[in-house]
Amino acid sequence: MRLGTVILSVGLHVGLAAGLVAVAQKRELRRRAISVAVTEEKKKVKPPKPAAPPKPIARPAAAKPVAVAKADAPVAVAHVAAAPMVTSVAMSNAGLDVGPGIGLEGRAAKPAAAAPVKVASAISEARTRRTQQEAGGADAPCEEEPTPPELVVQTTVDYSLYPQAQADGIEGKFKARLVVDADGQVSNVVVVAGLEPAFDAAIVAALKHWRFKPAMACGKPVAGAVVPRTFKFELGD
Repeated sequence: MRLGTVILSVGLHVGLAAGLVAVAQKRELRRRAISVAVTEEKKKVKPPKPAAPPKPIARPAAAKPVAVAKADAPVAVAHVAAAPMVTSVAMSNAGLDVGPGIGLEGRAAKPAAAAPVKVASAISEARTRRTQQEAGGADAPCEEEPTPPELVVQTTVDYSLYPQAQADGIEGKFKARLVVDADGQVSNVVVVAGLEPAFDAAIVAALKHWRFKPAMACGKPVAGAVVPRTFKFELGD
């Protein structure tokens, strides 16, 4: 019984030892395989190539200053006046006609003619165009209908202008057309229907003293406006 147990125990220990040996061998083989793989991987990786050095920048050579010879400074020359010569001859030009413009030192030089001065126009082209347009607009015909004249000053028209007409028993209507000038004065009186020549003349003279506010068109007074007027004369009982 004991012998069998011993044999069994020995077998178990032998088997366990064999298993441990096999496991150790497998680990060793795996470690070697990993070491070989790492070594081969390191051999495959190549180190990067070094970057090429930058090329030097070529700069243009600075221009050398050129020496310029200085001009010699002008030398001041002293002017020495000649000493006057004393003579016994008296010079005079009294009574000597040497002609216009001629002196003792010869004919005087003519003054140079002044160059014509160009005066710039102060009016621009646009202003000139506007002025021409305004001038053209002033001459343009006015198409506005003139306003009628307005009576400002009038003289009473009745029998007192010619009392003989009332004494003669003259009755009726006096019709006339008053022509008003641009200054408001009555320039003419046209009799349309008269009563008696002397009475008509007295009425016309009174109407010429009337004053009007002239007719206006386009902001300007207009001459020749006609104002009709009718006067009725009747004798009392």
